[in-house]
Amino acid sequence: MNFCNKCGALLLPDKSGKKRFVCSGCGAKSDIKDKIIITERMKNKDEKIGVVEKNIEVNPKTDINCDKCSNKQAFFWTVQTRAGDESETRFFQCTKCGHRWREYQ
Repeated sequence: MNFCNKCGALLLPDKSGKKRFVCSGCGAKSDIKDKIIITERMKNKDEKIGVVEKNIEVNPKTDINCDKCSNKQAFFWTVQTRAGDESETRFFQCTKCGHRWREYQ
């Protein structure tokens, strides 16, 4: 591995095919003095990655009544929707029917 004398970033082979390195940070160029060997190894090229489709619950739950289905629990999160000196807006999503609403404080 070679590093740039100016910024210290990694030097990569020039993509234009010229025999030089190009800095990945500042773009400085330098001549190649060493032989370049680039290799990449793959464990199993036929290996397939499975996709899991699930709704993952990442927001916390709170006890609050849903106006639509009268369920007593909802997920909640907060967002700063107004000026920085005003309170956050709380958003809710019913755990049963998925109805969403917001509450200003």
